[in-house]
Amino acid sequence: LEPMYRIVQVSLLGSILSNLLLVLGCAFFAGGVSYKQQKFNKTSSAVNAGMLIVSVLTYIFPMILEVSGEDNAKESALTVSRSVSILLLITYCCYIYFQLVSHTHLFQDDDDDDDDDDEDDDDVPILGAWGAVVWLGIITVFISFLSEFMVDALESAAEGWGVPDLFLGTIIIPIVGNAAEHAAAIIFAVKNKMELALGIAVGSSIQIAIFVVPLLVVVSWASDLCLSLNFGAFETGTLLVTVLLVGFIIQNGESNWLQGIMLVVAYCVVSA
Repeated sequence: LEPMYRIVQVSLLGSILSNLLLVLGCAFFAGGVSYKQQKFNKTSSAVNAGMLIVSVLTYIFPMILEVSGEDNAKESALTVSRSVSILLLITYCCYIYFQLVSHTHLFQDDDDDDDDDDEDDDDVPILGAWGAVVWLGIITVFISFLSEFMVDALESAAEGWGVPDLFLGTIIIPIVGNAAEHAAAIIFAVKNKMELALGIAVGSSIQIAIFVVPLLVVVSWASDLCLSLNFGAFETGTLLVTVLLVGFIIQNGESNWLQGIMLVVAYCVVSA
């Protein structure tokens, strides 16, 4: 089981990096080609950047503690990981309340074109709430079976392609898994709906960093498995630099095609 811990960690890390760099970069570039400058809410961008930085902070301390070389460092890092995971889950609940209840206006597009509003109002939803829930359940069952096949085929695929299994877990699998989000973010950016594009790219990264990763740590804790928040020095450093870069780019509430190029190039550097 020990090698699989790394695959779980790097696949989650890869999803965060893919959303923040590749998906957001392509959205900025595609939108920037159609519009010279695109704007989005500064406050919501600052909140999102802050949430990402908080997540990175919680990953840094277990890593530093484990590599410190002190007695029982690994056990201490595991205890810290489990403790801060609970805090992150509580933080995510607060973030959802902030986003969906108390400050919904920060995460909505202000469309200046009334025609677009009329078209949006005329759109009939394909699925209702219960239909969406049912299909999500069905798809989740299928994905669970596909995940079993993927894990079994990962090592043999790595040997056949001549690449490390960690590369497959960090780069290839997240790109394939984020294909739908990638396409949706680009479509919304081309339509100048940047709040939605940011919600897909950055919001998905926050969901993974603040909710999915801590939840896995807590579930592993309940199953007596030793999954911690220590992603490793290189991986944690990469995530830190990525979060700082994205936070710096989105802080002014404006985007253009060159910023998209920067993010995509940064992802290519990480891939290399």
